[in-house]
Amino acid sequence: MSSRKTSDTGAYMSQYDQEVETRLKALEAGVKKVGEEVRKKNSAPAVTAPAPVSGDLEAKVDLLLSILKQAPGLNIEKLSKGKL
Repeated sequence: MSSRKTSDTGAYMSQYDQEVETRLKALEAGVKKVGEEVRKKNSAPAVTAPAPVSGDLEAKVDLLLSILKQAPGLNIEKLSKGKL
């Protein structure tokens, strides 16, 4: 016969309660891991912007497009409908 587990309050836990507690702990560990990954990603050094371009409009547009293509989560090709 297995020993009966108790909660933090001292109440006996059913097998279902024990399974739920195990799943909850796994979910909490997963959330913690994702949070650490997000913090790690956000603390990464930022990409430095290239020097400003003086001159013709086409070069400035090309510079702007290269910067937009580096932006995370921004799909410039989709936004421009493939015209880039």
